[in-house]
Amino acid sequence: MNRRSPLPFQLSAVSILVLAASGALAQQAAETTAEPETPYMPLGLENRPQAPNLQTGYRGSVQLGAGYTSDDNYMFGQYNGRSEEGATAIVDLQWQDFNAADHYWKISMSDLGLDTREAQVTWGKADKLRINVGFDSQQQVRNDSGRTPFSGDTNQQLPDNWVSGINTSDFAALNGSLRKFDRELDRDRVFAGITASLSDNWSVESNLSYEEKQGHGDVGAGIYIDGASADAALLRSPVDYSTTEVDLGLSYDASKLHLHGQLAYSDFDNNDDALTWQNPYSNYGPNVSYPNGYGGLGLAPDSEQASGRLTGHYLFSSTMRLQFDGSYAVASQDQDYLDYTVNQALVVTEPLPASNFDGEVATSIFNTRLMLRPMAKMNAEVFYKLRDRDYDANRDGYLYVRGDGGNQPASKFTVYNTNHDLTSQTAGIEVDYRLPLRSKLSFEYAYEDVERRNAAVEETEEDRYTLGYRIQPWSNFTARMHLQYADRAADTYEWAQSYYALLDAELINATPDNQRYTNHPQLMQYYMANRERWEGKLDLTYLPSERWNLNMNLLWQEDDFDKSNLGLTGASWGRLHISASYVASATFSGTVYAGYDVYEGEQTSRAFRGGQEKNAFEIYPPLPQASDPLQDWDLDATDYSTTVGLNLRWLPAKNMELNLDYSFVDTKSEQDYSTPAGSSLVVSDLPDVDTRLHHVEASGTWHMQENLSLQLDYQFYSYDTDDWAWDNVQADTIGKVLSFGQQNPNEDIHYLGASVIYRWQ
Repeated sequence: MNRRSPLPFQLSAVSILVLAASGALAQQAAETTAEPETPYMPLGLENRPQAPNLQTGYRGSVQLGAGYTSDDNYMFGQYNGRSEEGATAIVDLQWQDFNAADHYWKISMSDLGLDTREAQVTWGKADKLRINVGFDSQQQVRNDSGRTPFSGDTNQQLPDNWVSGINTSDFAALNGSLRKFDRELDRDRVFAGITASLSDNWSVESNLSYEEKQGHGDVGAGIYIDGASADAALLRSPVDYSTTEVDLGLSYDASKLHLHGQLAYSDFDNNDDALTWQNPYSNYGPNVSYPNGYGGLGLAPDSEQASGRLTGHYLFSSTMRLQFDGSYAVASQDQDYLDYTVNQALVVTEPLPASNFDGEVATSIFNTRLMLRPMAKMNAEVFYKLRDRDYDANRDGYLYVRGDGGNQPASKFTVYNTNHDLTSQTAGIEVDYRLPLRSKLSFEYAYEDVERRNAAVEETEEDRYTLGYRIQPWSNFTARMHLQYADRAADTYEWAQSYYALLDAELINATPDNQRYTNHPQLMQYYMANRERWEGKLDLTYLPSERWNLNMNLLWQEDDFDKSNLGLTGASWGRLHISASYVASATFSGTVYAGYDVYEGEQTSRAFRGGQEKNAFEIYPPLPQASDPLQDWDLDATDYSTTVGLNLRWLPAKNMELNLDYSFVDTKSEQDYSTPAGSSLVVSDLPDVDTRLHHVEASGTWHMQENLSLQLDYQFYSYDTDDWAWDNVQADTIGKVLSFGQQNPNEDIHYLGASVIYRWQ
């Protein structure tokens, strides 16, 4: 009987790698029966340096020590808990017993001396029961070199001696008011799970987790009547979230049929409803300007989701198998609305249309694949994919106060929420046929149809043709090639759809016909526009000897938005990656790699003002700006990335192990602007942005005794960038944006760690 039993213990990372390698070998062995091929994996496993026997065969180990970080930082320590200068503790524990007659257990704890600590305890009975509990803490540290004059959390106030003004340059007390702040996000998650075997065919599992996320992000906020001329400020955004998730699953395994069903529920709770701040500017009259004026932003609302999922496969015969995966989820949100404005001095006469949104979004996903072997050398797969998003929310009109900048406007300025239903279906077939010289030719055709509601394009259709070829003319050389052509065609582009869906009929009727749009009529949104795509891949693997492994990967992709006059008109992406691994002996091995990526995007836009200049449909001169192609400007944006690295492992003695890893990343971003001949527009290129990263990791382990080792770790991290958006930009550099004035995160960080590892039987 082909039955899958529950795993007798929680797999460690090493166990997963071993099982993955074993699975790969087993799969290759099965393929070799039908078609002889050279197994590459054993070469890598046999020739890499082996871990000393002193490290194996122990029930547990504990690692204790201390590390030191040379300076405060926010790039090196962004996710690893080492963002502050000073000492940190190294505390890791592994303890397990898999030899007990009736049960097993495992304790795994890592990084207990850092804010990124995690632990898990597993207990179970082989083939019958597994219970695990644990916690996982994560921390994200971001650029905190900026400063702000605001104090407070959800209600942010300016200092009493604040001097207001029309522009940031008028804030005479700004420099003396600026103070530093932290930008950290901490996640703490606890979890528990159980898996139990009910019979030879049935098993059940359930998981429960609770997570808290706290700290601060950042958000741009503005006070305005017209959003094009807002009095803006960057603010710390409070984060105080909690999420509870629970699921229950049931599995059935038999010789031909496997089924797994799962019900899940999640609840998201934000302890903060709104962020308010005191207006630092002196525009819009006494009720809005400093010190009486306040602005407000609604924060992420509470929500919940319930879902169900069923996956499985059925084996009809040795030449036919059906796989399927379907899910249905409903997300809902009914948190009470905030008032139209936080400024009680402003006049609001029209109430909210409802007390809360009371809306739902149902998402359905279904994937199925029928795998066939109609001939001895041929495989075929027929597949179908469905993704459906269905909104259930009333279309209400909201007469909101623009940017807390004035009284509630006239009724014609009512705006409406819109539902964005979407249905995507993809169907296709894939066929491959084995040829001489250990080669295989494959062909895939896929047809995708996407229908949208309240979008500029109601339906898009795409045909994708993919040709693949793999050949192994010699036992030590393999080449894989891939060529794809995709053609996406869209319905008539209804450029005014978003305009009519958003605005009130009274305002629409009062607006001239030639100005009824939000996006320029010739501006195509790239994900819905007509597009032709060519893509090619080439992967080469060469083993000149048992000690060498050489690889090369090439990618080229070209997108042509041939019907787009404005917007993204073209994009291309190229990639070359190479690597070489060499096993000099049983005690020394090394790998070097290099990569080069380049991405280029071409965009065309048109500069125009409102009023008469917003007429985009005039064809006779003198042309208004929105109709005049001489108002166009082109952007050619190019990103380059170079990556180089190496890894060395050396066992100079039976009781000594040395590791060295070095990586270098160099990126460059260029943005070049141009205008057509005869244009009166004046444009200039943005400065290039160069970023370089050097990262060295070195470690040495000395096994002083059979169960006692000393480990030293060293890291050097160098990050350097000249991003013009931050370079020499102070808090008051931009006239209508009170920013943080943060600087480029250039860092040179040294980290040194020393620890003792003790193992026991």
